[in-house]
Amino acid sequence: MEINLKKLSDQAVESTTGSKKMRLSENASSMVFQLFTKNVYSNPIGTVVREITSNCFDSHIEAGVNAPIRIKKFIDPQTNTQYISFIDYGVGMCPDRVENIYGVYFESTKRIDNTQIGGFGIGGKTPLAYKRSTGLGEGEYDNSFYVITVFDKVKYYYCIYEGSESPVISLLHSEPTTDGNGTEIRIPILEKDAETFSKEMVRQLYYFENIIFEGFDDTYRSETLMNTYQIVRGKSFLFRGSEYSNQIHICLGRVAYPIDFNVLGLNSNDYMLPLAVRLEVGEIGVTVSRESLDYSESTIKLLKKKLEIVKEEIKTLIAKQYTNIRTLEDYFKVKLNFGKLDFSNGSSINVGNIIKQSDIDFSNFAYSFMKMPNDKQLFHFFFEVNNYGKKPKRSRYSNSCNSYGFEGGYKELDGKTNLLYITGEFNRKIVKQAYLKSIHEVYHIISNRNLASNSMRHEIAELFNVHLDETCDENGKPVTYVQSLIDMQEEYFAIVQKYASDYDNIEIPIDFVASRKRNAGMTLELRNSTIPIKFIGGGYRSKDRVKLDELFKFNSTIFYGTEKDESKLRSIQKIFAVLFPKVSIITYYDRYYNVFNGNSKCKSNIMFIMLAKNNIKYMEYCKKAYKPSEFFTKVLYRKLDAVTEYFQTYDLVDKYSEVKELYKEKRFAEVDANWGKKIIDLKASIEAIPESSRNTSIGNLKSELSEYFDLSNIKMSGSQKKIGKMINEILTLQVANEKVLRYIEMPYRFSDAHNELISILQKVMVL
Repeated sequence: MEINLKKLSDQAVESTTGSKKMRLSENASSMVFQLFTKNVYSNPIGTVVREITSNCFDSHIEAGVNAPIRIKKFIDPQTNTQYISFIDYGVGMCPDRVENIYGVYFESTKRIDNTQIGGFGIGGKTPLAYKRSTGLGEGEYDNSFYVITVFDKVKYYYCIYEGSESPVISLLHSEPTTDGNGTEIRIPILEKDAETFSKEMVRQLYYFENIIFEGFDDTYRSETLMNTYQIVRGKSFLFRGSEYSNQIHICLGRVAYPIDFNVLGLNSNDYMLPLAVRLEVGEIGVTVSRESLDYSESTIKLLKKKLEIVKEEIKTLIAKQYTNIRTLEDYFKVKLNFGKLDFSNGSSINVGNIIKQSDIDFSNFAYSFMKMPNDKQLFHFFFEVNNYGKKPKRSRYSNSCNSYGFEGGYKELDGKTNLLYITGEFNRKIVKQAYLKSIHEVYHIISNRNLASNSMRHEIAELFNVHLDETCDENGKPVTYVQSLIDMQEEYFAIVQKYASDYDNIEIPIDFVASRKRNAGMTLELRNSTIPIKFIGGGYRSKDRVKLDELFKFNSTIFYGTEKDESKLRSIQKIFAVLFPKVSIITYYDRYYNVFNGNSKCKSNIMFIMLAKNNIKYMEYCKKAYKPSEFFTKVLYRKLDAVTEYFQTYDLVDKYSEVKELYKEKRFAEVDANWGKKIIDLKASIEAIPESSRNTSIGNLKSELSEYFDLSNIKMSGSQKKIGKMINEILTLQVANEKVLRYIEMPYRFSDAHNELISILQKVMVL
């Protein structure tokens, strides 16, 4: 970043007493080093990620290299130390550069170059600001890191650490190598900080491209760190996604910064767009820590100007997108998703808060010459909708159309399975309508209205705000305006045909026809007769006689079988009771009677029944009666994800139950802060597991569920493996202290422990 250190002001300064340069105290150097290694950064980890990665890119620019930067997380197996390395393939550093440039605060090679991000001469030293507790005592920490650099076929290994007065660079080793030039900054990190480093890599490097991330598969941000994203580049903005911010922000070079709209005197609600204003390095200043923008008067003026340029470009892009509106469906999509700006990479954002519908140019729309009513008005103007099937309950608070659940319009077409259309006269067939009622209960048949009828004249005039003397000329041909409406109607009907089914081409299954014939032969006397059934899951009242007609009209699901199926029926009934707790299982006749007569408060019901072999034939007349073999395809398949998730965490919950209460209490942090943090994190992770996944009743049915699901090859996710590792660590701590704590009479509730006990535990426990 180009920095002019001499031109401090354009205004001449006159003095009659002479001028003297200000200077640092002879004892100030130690204070300055302390300031820039300890106190200047509010977010040390984020600063390390941003500054070291920026240096890697600057090195590539200096060397003219296009290779990707590598950021690698790994564990040294010999010391069990976790590291994060930032690796570039740029110029490397000779010993002189390490000593006189890298090792000198405020010395930089980048002050005359705006293609490079750095310039202050402090970014490479930022790992010293990341302090790792040594556990030796309060305030004791380690902030050392390693620099491994190759220059002219020699590899140098340096350790940089905080000395008593100033940071120290120590050459550990050098050796000849065949590797090309480049530098690796290797930083030891605490395990508890690994996730924070991952988080900051997503945030600080949001607009950095050409990075390869390695070893981050165990973080929930691993998908974001795969670097498979695409950045959309406008003339004045960048767009990647909304993970960084939902407000317009700054991308200075590659580094993202939030905007303080209060400083600019602007309302942040007017800039709710996940976009970055593109600025080149050097256009505006940043604070010495590079953590935020330096809001000088010139910066404020420039940012206001740039923000308006971004908004104008967005308006231009969406206006251009809308000029492609030609068809009626294009028009509906715009109205339905107004403000949706599509990008070339398949992503989109909503910019409806900065553009009005009146700003849109619909000049290429085929019907732009006429006033367009809203979609629902247009739909009911063009089409008749006739509703069939089960009649809805009437209410003075709802009209008949709403009662049927179909209001009409383009939005309502998508996702409806009970829509049909006819192109001519309605050829009503009782069998077909009975079949449609059986699968939909309520269905809707759509047909065209005759727009050329003279009776439509007043409706056209009112809806489209146009005067018509007649709808057709003296030859019976529709007048021009009406013909345009007929053309639009045909186009809309083509859209209807995409979503609805052709009534005339509906095929009735042979089984349905046969079933109706069988029902036709069912006498009233037989319907009123009773058969004995046994309700699975009930007690002594589980056996009773039920009228066949009631059974045939029963609307809830039935699973049935004979005496040989009893074991299977009891098995699926137990599974259902555990996995579907909100559905009432009918286990005796009184409850069945209440459900059939509408006296039950439960909205969902099911029953599992056993019948005599000679009565099985009657079950085919029931509405929703199935054999036990159909249990998975009719019901259980819906619980595949829930069962899989449960058994992913089953062992975790079971193992966590072995952890004693002492090691579950958040007050353990008073004994040891590090272990206390782990205990709190683990407890939060266990409590975050859905309640359904902690239901031990599901685990008790593992053998029964194995008949339907493959439970032998269920693998835990990365985050679940992490929870398992935490449990093992705490169980290891528990075992290590078992003998010690045997001699201490612990209070029943550790949360009530006195300070004396805390003090004792601190002294005697193995931590």
